[in-house]
Amino acid sequence: MNAMTQIETDAAISHFVRTDLGWLHVVGAGTGPETIVLWPSIFTDGRIYDGIVAQLGASYRFLLIDGPAHGQSEGGETEFTMEACADAMGQVMDHFGVDSAVIGGTSWGGITAAHLALAAPERVKALMLMNTPMEIDAARPGLKARFIAGGARWMLRSKLFRDGVAKSFFSPEVLNANPTYAQAFHTMLKKADPSRLATAIRSVILRGTPLKDRMSDLTVPTLVIAGKEDEMYPIAIQAEAALYAPKGRFEPVGGKHISVVERPDEVSTLLRDFVAREVAQ
Repeated sequence: MNAMTQIETDAAISHFVRTDLGWLHVVGAGTGPETIVLWPSIFTDGRIYDGIVAQLGASYRFLLIDGPAHGQSEGGETEFTMEACADAMGQVMDHFGVDSAVIGGTSWGGITAAHLALAAPERVKALMLMNTPMEIDAARPGLKARFIAGGARWMLRSKLFRDGVAKSFFSPEVLNANPTYAQAFHTMLKKADPSRLATAIRSVILRGTPLKDRMSDLTVPTLVIAGKEDEMYPIAIQAEAALYAPKGRFEPVGGKHISVVERPDEVSTLLRDFVAREVAQ
């Protein structure tokens, strides 16, 4: 791409924004006066937020960022840090003329948003960490982390591998009730460049440092949401980490790892109440 492009759809406007991590796909949706910037988890794209945008789009303006090598975003062959992701989130905000906003994300997106809040708290009105790993440690990556990182490179075309990821992320009843999303999940991963996607996955799960150790440094209002049945990141650790944040609040919801898809109604209510309470209108 030689210049930023935008594509209008019935529900949103799709943009491509140049950042230090390459061209990132950003969907702008909603018409409200307050901006909410969200970054999704690994193996997903901004469509995981469709449910909350449908419910809150009349009250808030959303900027939904696909991470490198995910969705329609460009990826690269060089691994990156979570600080670099935070910088890219800030660059997207700059592009849209947003000095400060409510920011957050799911899993990887939560780590990204937390790093932006740590580095530039003046840009963050409030922080929402959904299903966010608190103890990822590159010094001691577990066997499961290594398997996922390797599988992203060599097993992405395997439906068995993709089904395994889906079962870790979503409850069976959610996938059965949302066949369109389940199909979109598989389609995105089948279309992804395996090498570039694997680079992004390695960057997230094999280069990170524990976020829990830094929660006490967060100076902004912080909402931590966790799935009660999330086997990947136990809810007790999420609750403990939220206590470390000076302005932290913990809210458990039903389901597994992708709460915005599993329980969009609950998450929308929590988000609306959190912003109303913590952000001056």
